[in-house]
Amino acid sequence: MKRRTKRIRFFAGLALLVAILGVTFFFLPRYTQTWGATAEEIARSLPGDDLMSEPGLIWTHGITIHARPEVVWPWIAQIGDDRGGFYSYTFIEKLIGGRDLYNNANRIMPEFQNPGPGEGMIEDFLVVREVVPGEYLLANLAGMPDVGITWLWSLHPAGGDDTRLIVRNRIKMPPEMDSPAILYAIDVGGFVMERRMITGIRDRAEGRSELPGIEAIEIGLWALALLAGIIAASMFRRRKQWPVPLLIAALAVLSLLAFTFLQPPIWMRALADIILLGGLALFARAIRPPDRDILEWID
Repeated sequence: MKRRTKRIRFFAGLALLVAILGVTFFFLPRYTQTWGATAEEIARSLPGDDLMSEPGLIWTHGITIHARPEVVWPWIAQIGDDRGGFYSYTFIEKLIGGRDLYNNANRIMPEFQNPGPGEGMIEDFLVVREVVPGEYLLANLAGMPDVGITWLWSLHPAGGDDTRLIVRNRIKMPPEMDSPAILYAIDVGGFVMERRMITGIRDRAEGRSELPGIEAIEIGLWALALLAGIIAASMFRRRKQWPVPLLIAALAVLSLLAFTFLQPPIWMRALADIILLGGLALFARAIRPPDRDILEWID
């Protein structure tokens, strides 16, 4: 294939990648800021709303848990870095924190069932502000007058044995950091952690424990999708039969986005990887020249 053709293919593929990511990240805040919440829950006034005027970012997230509020509450009561953890991605928490502090509990810990005002949740700067056992826990920043963060976990009976968990974050950055780009990064990155946290609370309250090594499995499946995308992109640029690898590369990008923001079950991630890698293998087998050395064909 001529170099000019390869360059054209490269920039065409790059344009498609930019288009997919551009559309996704343009519409993503509509999803990240209100995931799982109803219109009524988004508009509802909740504890902590009066503590900050004009926040730069507001999340209202909701989920239905098939358990009564008194069953859900103990998992919320023990939230904290050196308590029951945050039921989220500990490898990211440890990477950001720089030490092995975060560990997610799979059991109710009696010693952490009575959080009180002033008690640290993320070291000593995010602290408990208000607690109404069985109803809500509100935390906020301490000793940082130019920054505002309130974080609320609120339980609401939903009929029968179900509970609605509403989690609301209100964030106000200091003037020197109050830019759309920084708030966007906080929105997107923070949502990945919070979504995992909320589903982690749901699963534990409904009697499901976190599988051993689950984070390593998720990282491995994410890496496989990335590898499939890289291989497909290389085939797209080098091979004359370009539509199939282009399709697989686009599906790999969409899979990576889904793994990150939709966080589907492990079996769905594994199935997506099997489809991507299986498609690549079938394509390579179909176009492999029978009378040429395989290394020459790859080159």
